[in-house]
Amino acid sequence: MKKPVVGITFNWYKNDESRTPSYGKWLFGLNQSYAKLLAAADVVPVGIIPTSKDVRSILDTVDMILLTGGPDPDPALYGQKLNGSIGCYRERPLWEMELYRIARSMKIPVFGVCLGIQLIAVAEGEQLIQDISTQVDDPVDHDGKADDPRKHTVKIIDGTFLGKILGCEIEVCSFHHQSIAGIPKGYRLAAESQDGVIEAMESDDGLVVAVQWHPERDFTGPLILRNLITRYFGDSD
Repeated sequence: MKKPVVGITFNWYKNDESRTPSYGKWLFGLNQSYAKLLAAADVVPVGIIPTSKDVRSILDTVDMILLTGGPDPDPALYGQKLNGSIGCYRERPLWEMELYRIARSMKIPVFGVCLGIQLIAVAEGEQLIQDISTQVDDPVDHDGKADDPRKHTVKIIDGTFLGKILGCEIEVCSFHHQSIAGIPKGYRLAAESQDGVIEAMESDDGLVVAVQWHPERDFTGPLILRNLITRYFGDSD
């Protein structure tokens, strides 16, 4: 069997204004930790660059997509005013939510990480907690610096896909100050931290697994992705 092709989204970085006439508004990039994760899962990685091209034709070339982490989405996208969000982006969330919706319509498996779980939830009609430290009672420290993420424990819900491969409680690499406010219809809770913040969810049809922590930076990433590949495509040669 051929190795599955996994399409991965890029982070968007604003170009210096002096460069935009020649180079455009955005630069697209990816942390090497994601490349190492994909290598560990023994898949064929393909970067999904946002273009005006028909999204279905892009998705026709991949077997699965990985929605990566990134900055806060504009709260107007889920019907809220600014209340703790930082450096909000609108264009990337709009593009990736469309990518997600079409992937779902095509029954393509999706693995969401950090911003990924948030955009999935917003695309499904849910809202976000804009700042955990000020809007959650007795919060765990979920945030940190890019080179010094926090580590905290999460409880994995028994009977879930994640529960079967990760056990009942694990320590994860955390680097976020927002989270989803509820579980969308068609999904179930898969993990939570001790302050009640949702840490993972899974779709009822089994085609979407999304986590709030950063599995590409800890031991959970290769375990999750390898098991997802086996679940959807069987063992590759």
